[in-house]
Amino acid sequence: MPENNQDIEIRSEEVQEILSYVPNWMIRWGNTLFFLLIIMLLFISWFVKYPDVIATEVMVTTSFPPEKIYAKSAGQFEVFLTHEGKKVTKNEVLAVIENSASYKDVLLLKSITDTINKEKEIFSFPIDKLPPLLLGDITTSYSQFENQYSEYVLNKELTPYKSESFANRMTVIEAKQRLQILRSQREFSRKELEIKQKDLERSIKMFNEGVISAKEKEQKEIEILQSRRAYENSESSISQLREFINNSKKNLVGTTIKKTQNDTRLKKKAIQSFLYLQKAIKDWLKQYALTSSINGKVSFLTFWSENQTVKTGDLIFTIIPEKSDSFIGKIKAPAANSGKIKKGQKVQIQLLNYPSDEFGELNGKVKSISPIADAEGNYLIDVMLPQDLKTTYDKNIEFRQEMKGTANIITEDLRLIERFFYQLKNIIK
Repeated sequence: MPENNQDIEIRSEEVQEILSYVPNWMIRWGNTLFFLLIIMLLFISWFVKYPDVIATEVMVTTSFPPEKIYAKSAGQFEVFLTHEGKKVTKNEVLAVIENSASYKDVLLLKSITDTINKEKEIFSFPIDKLPPLLLGDITTSYSQFENQYSEYVLNKELTPYKSESFANRMTVIEAKQRLQILRSQREFSRKELEIKQKDLERSIKMFNEGVISAKEKEQKEIEILQSRRAYENSESSISQLREFINNSKKNLVGTTIKKTQNDTRLKKKAIQSFLYLQKAIKDWLKQYALTSSINGKVSFLTFWSENQTVKTGDLIFTIIPEKSDSFIGKIKAPAANSGKIKKGQKVQIQLLNYPSDEFGELNGKVKSISPIADAEGNYLIDVMLPQDLKTTYDKNIEFRQEMKGTANIITEDLRLIERFFYQLKNIIK
């Protein structure tokens, strides 16, 4: 029994020592510090942004992108009409691939056809001033136009219907003059008939009174019949002459109509063959000539020279536009999460030409989204960029056509704490 009491006392001293020991500050304030640390992390996470992004590739270009000119046919270069860095204008010929035509003759003919106004009343083409031309594939169309235009010019110069129209017009004039004479004669016949009618009436009265004989009375009746016949003949002649004048006028109108129809037909044929000629020239240019469709500077992506063979589809030139009114980014976004992309969303662009850690990033906005995907399942997106290409480091970078890089489309601008609660919400669900 005493031994048990002694053990209790010994343990009691140890317990007493532990109980009398004062713990350090970590143990005393640990929970509080841990709570404050959590509060501080939550506070910091409010300021830390962790947006939802879609990463893809981007190409920066202008609103008027550079034009790439490819060879439309295989063969050797006959001539180069440009050089690196040369300023060219719209529709300027840069090079010609060898063919059966003389490019100088074709370009001469094209320069003339471009100045012809088909809407004028008189269609005119300086075909007589042209030298013999070697036109190759265009020869057939040019020959057809030459024939049709020559026929049109001969008709205009010789005027085959002019003599017929003049004859009909003179006939009408002469017939009207004869008609006027016949009308005068008819008037005389009428007056003569009236006089003889009065004379007959006096003769009848005198015959009734026995002054003259029956033979004299009958003679007066014969005279009035002759006068009446002359008057009626005048009426008939006038009627026939009027009919003749009307027929002559119809012939004159018919001749005028025929002349107009013939002139119109020949002019239409000449203009139609001219249009075929213009089409033949355009087809020749498309097949053998490399032309620029914009104003800009020429850039060679490969070394080319005369007599060098090219294949159909080879890239020969790139025409860089002179003025860049605005800059845009071309993005091909994958179908995954593409439904989150909306107009006006922020886009962060890092260019390979300008490292982001040195120059910063370009910030843009989604301008447009294609309604359907392309053959590869990507959606085409245009991004509107700053006019001066100023980066987030306040640096203006020099523009170069078709700069490539990576783009992050910010579909939702979240904070770290919001993303944390989103994840927590998903775990609870």
